[in-house]
Amino acid sequence: MKITVITSQDGKIVGTARRGTATKPEAGDGGPVAGPGQSVHVIDLPHELEGVEDAGELHRRLKGHIPSR
Repeated sequence: MKITVITSQDGKIVGTARRGTATKPEAGDGGPVAGPGQSVHVIDLPHELEGVEDAGELHRRLKGHIPSR
């Protein structure tokens, strides 16, 4: 499963979104957009994190999976 991760200038995770597939291709699938100084990373969500629903816990556990700039 792909996940979009937004990081701040100092590398902190500020948001995530699990990527879905649109039921109607013409609708697109959208997603988060980085603000000034932020970066977007699309990564494969590790299988062991797929069931994590708490955003804070997910952000803590994702730290080692985000490529550095």
